[in-house]
Amino acid sequence: MAAGGGKGHYQAVGSGEGEGGGRVEKGVGDRLHFLTSSLLSAVTSCLGGLRGLNLEESGFSVRLSGSGSWCQGRLEVNAKDTWYIVHSQSWGLSPFRQDSAGASKLCRQLQCGEPLFLAHSHPLTGKLFLKQITCHGQVGSFSNCSLSSSRTNRAEPLALICLAPPRLQLVAGPGGLRCAGVVEFYRGSLGGTISIESQDGTQDLGNHICAALQCGSFLKHLPETEATRALEAGERRPLPIRWKIQNTSCASLEQCLRKVQPQAGGQALGLICTDFQPKVQSRLVGGSSSCEGTVEVRHGKQWDPLCDSSSAKGSAARWEEVCQEQQCGNVSSYQVLDATEKTSQGLFCPPGKLSQCYQLLERKSHCKRVFVTCQSSSPAGLGAGTVMSIILALVLLAVLLVVCGPLAYKKLVKKFRQKKQRQWIGPTGMNQNMSFHRNHTVTVRSQVENPSASHVENEYSQPPRNSQISAYPALEGALHRISTQPDNSSDSDYDLHGAQRL
Repeated sequence: MAAGGGKGHYQAVGSGEGEGGGRVEKGVGDRLHFLTSSLLSAVTSCLGGLRGLNLEESGFSVRLSGSGSWCQGRLEVNAKDTWYIVHSQSWGLSPFRQDSAGASKLCRQLQCGEPLFLAHSHPLTGKLFLKQITCHGQVGSFSNCSLSSSRTNRAEPLALICLAPPRLQLVAGPGGLRCAGVVEFYRGSLGGTISIESQDGTQDLGNHICAALQCGSFLKHLPETEATRALEAGERRPLPIRWKIQNTSCASLEQCLRKVQPQAGGQALGLICTDFQPKVQSRLVGGSSSCEGTVEVRHGKQWDPLCDSSSAKGSAARWEEVCQEQQCGNVSSYQVLDATEKTSQGLFCPPGKLSQCYQLLERKSHCKRVFVTCQSSSPAGLGAGTVMSIILALVLLAVLLVVCGPLAYKKLVKKFRQKKQRQWIGPTGMNQNMSFHRNHTVTVRSQVENPSASHVENEYSQPPRNSQISAYPALEGALHRISTQPDNSSDSDYDLHGAQRL
């Protein structure tokens, strides 16, 4: 029984240890499960931060690097001020698959021409300063990207080659004008001038060219004589003809033109845009004010009379522009003056407004001048700069008055009061002898030094009438202190010439 009981007790103890061990194993399992779950959560969170990046939401930009040209090179993308190398496996590409058509979106973002090549590039080795990113979906999409977890010093980028963007240029403009000349068109590595057989229907194309050059709109065709004129120093002759107009109403220059075999002869397209520079400058001289007189225009460094071109349409609009340039309102009247001499000279401008006059021609005889009167007899108001200068000066004056005004006023008042106090300075021209007696009375005896002035009343000899204020406050104070001291003196008088010096 004892053994059995012991055995039973052992079993009981054993059973208790088994339950405790189960609890320990269960606690360890819970901790391991917790740690495993935490680790998986951290890994998932980390991977979630690296995968599924939508660069298009936060804004992105692309570039091509490594070649010196912005239209070819290694593809890189920027997101939140950080550049990444686009991995060669992006968008499902492989070394044996090229997708030039799908790269049109990328080339347009780079403001380049059509794509020529999009495929694997030579691997980059060594120390990499940029991380790699892999994107999925359609080619050129950055809405689903992930950062590469590779830690090797090796990158496998994508290479993209786009055609260079079309480019326009105006050369050999008359008189060195900007926004005027013969048109040269470049696409890729091919460049040349544009053949023109007829000027009809080319205004839309001219507007497109001027707008692309940021020169306003089309004004007129450049005369053939100007396009083939002798070149001046520093000018070059236009390139041969390599393009021909195939469509005058087109959305892009590539659609307007087609390539042809080089031509040495033929007429090349030349034009003048509305924003050509420099413009003609005018003035009015010989009148009663700057708003009336004979019209002169600037030619180089000198001013010459502008000859009349009344046969031209829009001559009134020309004088209207002259008045507006002088800030004199609209034109009131204009009169053509007869040429007094057959040899009278001046400058002649082709028909139209002065703002459209791109070239001044000389007239060596029979130059009829024009006297223009504007509506305003004086220039219309002050310029904006003058008005702003006046306002600024007034503001500065107000600030000075506020800051320095009170201080200056206090100094002025103090100076005035000091001057007023110096008016009572005591008698002049006489001495005062004072004697003290035991009865503590003071006798003041005045002796006139200048007898001739005895009958002359001195305005400082006595204080103002009806006034209780003494003219000698300091002197009376000294006398009062002396009179209150114990009197050990005799009946003799003491001359107080020293008191007078007080």
